[in-house]
Amino acid sequence: MSSLGAEKRRPKVLIASLGTRGDVQPYASLALEFTRLGANVVVATGEGFEDMIVSAGARYCPLPIDYQQLLAAPDIQEALYTFKGKLKAAKKTKRLQKDVAHVLYKQTVSEQPDLILYNFKASTIVYGARKLNVPALPTCLQPTLTATSRYPISVLDLPSLGTIGNCASWWVFETMFRLGIKPLVGSMKALTGDMVTSGDDLMIGHDPHGRPPLALQGFSSALVPTPDDWPDHALSCGYWFTEPDQDYVPPDKLKTFLDDGAPPIYIGFGSMPSQDPKRLTETILQSLERVNCRAILATGWGGLTAKHLPDSLRARVYVMEKAPHSWLFPKCAAVVHHGGAGTTHEALRWGKPSLIIPVFGDQPFWGKRVAAFGAGPAPIKPKHLTAETLATALTQLTQAAYQRKAEEISGKMTEELGARGTAQLLWDRYLSQMAAAT
Repeated sequence: MSSLGAEKRRPKVLIASLGTRGDVQPYASLALEFTRLGANVVVATGEGFEDMIVSAGARYCPLPIDYQQLLAAPDIQEALYTFKGKLKAAKKTKRLQKDVAHVLYKQTVSEQPDLILYNFKASTIVYGARKLNVPALPTCLQPTLTATSRYPISVLDLPSLGTIGNCASWWVFETMFRLGIKPLVGSMKALTGDMVTSGDDLMIGHDPHGRPPLALQGFSSALVPTPDDWPDHALSCGYWFTEPDQDYVPPDKLKTFLDDGAPPIYIGFGSMPSQDPKRLTETILQSLERVNCRAILATGWGGLTAKHLPDSLRARVYVMEKAPHSWLFPKCAAVVHHGGAGTTHEALRWGKPSLIIPVFGDQPFWGKRVAAFGAGPAPIKPKHLTAETLATALTQLTQAAYQRKAEEISGKMTEELGARGTAQLLWDRYLSQMAAAT
């Protein structure tokens, strides 16, 4: 058998994840681990992530959507903050969502993978799985996949509502999902001939043998303890961290800043644009003038706009666009961020307390979890953010009690499956016999 023939027969894994960097990077970590096991890995995602995917040893399969460009649009930013904005954005992106779903289906059928993993934004990939009759496993980075009475759905910013209320919150989310995906279901039916008319099963996945597909919970049980009412097919995986980049070389000015004083507090909002970046930046700078700490401000995708620092802060505040969190966070004292699942887990991975300023979705949930476990102060909603409230929180953030709790959570995270353990488990269950046969 030629080496080319052997290459073609390697088990193929298709990973589909739509969203911002925080929605894609954990799946790139999974892709890397699958390639190490010998799989041929393809990652289908939006534009702008080719370098990340290729560096993981996987092949990049681009989908016709650019989330950075999309989030920069004023009407999409309005959707992050108002219900009216959400309705307008849904109408505007309807055609785009159909285009993405159709391309994803065609790519899936063309690739003919042996195993599919997907997040709920890419759930129409299940049509391709049914066409090929291969397993498609749903995944999540926050509690949105498997209902429980122990806590409410993570994306609705609700307090615990008791057994009945918590269960009801999951039903509400599933109903919203079905309504939101209904236009896509109709268009996919026309494309594929599939007779399924609701989106329920798209969140469940597909198993060729009719068993409940594994539901991969890609978040840490150190922050969200595994509920005792989960079904057997709900797999607690821990977060899929990226390994620190050993080849990363920081700018000389950043290295000098880190070497010249006490560990700074990191302040950044990643892929999350601010409703008023100038005002947010001014609030942060005013708060830093009130406290005696060093800080790094990361401008990211537009959350902050600090170009010129006041003279009083130039010696103890460094402004940059971005740096790998896995490289930078270990060198910081604490982290202030928007509360995305990735940044929340990354900060605690290195035992760093967090202050979360959430905007929408699961971000308030993570802010509450961090505070509930004593790894940081209570989250501050943007409407309550002032120079005074932020300065108070920054002063509290570096307290020893928060540090101890963050380090305790960090220790528990090391005991979870993570990217490597999850890939190995799925390889053993779905792909190892196929690999042995080649």
